Amino acid sequence: MLPMNMEPAAAPVPAAPRPESLRNRILDPRTLISFGILALVLWVVLTHVRLDYRQSLTAIRQTNLLLYAAAFLAFYLSMAVRAVRWQLLLRNTGEESRLPGLFHIIIMAFFANCLLPAKMGDFYRAYLVRQRTPISGSKALGTIVSERVIDFLVLMTLLIISGLISFHAVIPSRFIPAVVAGVVIALALVVGLVGLRFSQGWFSRWLPHRYRDRARTFKRGLLDAFQGRSLELVSLSVLVWGLESSRLYLVVQALPLHLTLNPAQIVFIALVASLLTTIPALPGGLVLVEGGIVAVFLFFGFTASQGFTVAILDRIISYWSLVAIGLVTFLMTRHH
Repeated sequence: MLPMNMEPAAAPVPAAPRPESLRNRILDPRTLISFGILALVLWVVLTHVRLDYRQSLTAIRQTNLLLYAAAFLAFYLSMAVRAVRWQLLLRNTGEESRLPGLFHIIIMAFFANCLLPAKMGDFYRAYLVRQRTPISGSKALGTIVSERVIDFLVLMTLLIISGLISFHAVIPSRFIPAVVAGVVIALALVVGLVGLRFSQGWFSRWLPHRYRDRARTFKRGLLDAFQGRSLELVSLSVLVWGLESSRLYLVVQALPLHLTLNPAQIVFIALVASLLTTIPALPGGLVLVEGGIVAVFLFFGFTASQGFTVAILDRIISYWSLVAIGLVTFLMTRHH
């Protein structure tokens, strides 16, 4: 019997399960296997491709630092444009979020994509939105997928146009399978969006009950993100890829290689590199992107060493600077 003036103690509230941390995800066996594959591919490249490392090192030492700094600026300006576009996509779904916060989250997501395979940074991005804003993670993930769809459709359109200009309206046979695969994926994305728009909840009926609300929220985020301001979304996407191409152009100009590449060829090389980052096998397309840049340079009649030099300097900006800045930001955020 309890005394009359005492009440039973409240049962302790169970602690919410903590989400898997980014550190644990990096140390996940699948991620470590991915880095093992990366090391193997890198070893094969370094032992089977003839490169004049001394020539590359000499060229890198003579880099025009002002033009190279402009290339850095173009890259991070493209990140700012991505944040503006994401803010617009969220606004289309009825959500408001501050631009500096979205820019910070995008940097963290790209940092995670540099370390984790299978574009896990996009899920980390949705998780950060859920933690820092009133927006649900499912809706945020829907807007992120819509952003990826727009990116891919615009990228493929620009890639085909720049390829036709670069190769005088005749795409070489070695590029045809990749172009066909890209067009098929683009058509599948469009058909999938149309099918989802008119599905009337048919897909969610196959899900367990506990996931149906999340699926509906994800669907609203994905489809509502396309509602209105289509011209602005496409224009911002073209600007993103234009800045990506400008970064590569500035890197080429910063090097004392005297390469003669027309604007269409620059755009084609930059977009091929960006397309290779979407392959989920390796984090950030590491080695694949560098190899792709070298391969396209060889096709345009330049040496492997010239392509390798450009690839190294370009990836210092688009990969390694993200790793450095993202790591510092991650540690500071974790400390707070």
